[in-house]
Amino acid sequence: MISLLRDKTRDKFCKLLSDIGLEAEMAERNIIEEKLFNPWHRRSLGVIKINSESLIKYINIIKKSGRKNDPPRWWIYFAVPADTSKSQENSIEVKSIRNKTFPIFGKVKSVNWQHNSYSRNLADIFTKDSDINELAMQLGNIKVQSLHEDFSGYSIELEFTRSLFPLISAPNMSISINQWNTFNKVSKLLLQEN
Repeated sequence: MISLLRDKTRDKFCKLLSDIGLEAEMAERNIIEEKLFNPWHRRSLGVIKINSESLIKYINIIKKSGRKNDPPRWWIYFAVPADTSKSQENSIEVKSIRNKTFPIFGKVKSVNWQHNSYSRNLADIFTKDSDINELAMQLGNIKVQSLHEDFSGYSIELEFTRSLFPLISAPNMSISINQWNTFNKVSKLLLQEN
């Protein structure tokens, strides 16, 4: 009975990655990468380890359980290990702001990139890159940042567009090989900022 209630988002996403040609496996539980952006009010569903040649080495899937007027939410954190030379005070942070034709249910018409004072150059690059803009338009909100504590490197956070029926189903967590390649393009740009 317990296995029927377990959230299988990580299992499904790992299979999806394998289906698009990546060597992916579910990592053991309680590894340090599970702590990435996992505050007390959310929980990690576990980490997927990427064994293919890729700058992204780990994927942490986080869930916030829903309540009566607050449906459940899922985030995916693509982890790019690196020696970050920037101190926490100089950290990089850029996030997408999706502009819709109509709030909540409207079609996404454009993306703006909001940045902190150390990330203007990166935000300008994202703004001019059609693949990166398309990624945010198609999949959901994206946020990139440098990491300096338990995990040294960079994180690409993705919150998939919510399901039309969020109380009864997870969002359609699906990516193509082209979208995966764009995530790796973002990873490369982050490493160049180091």
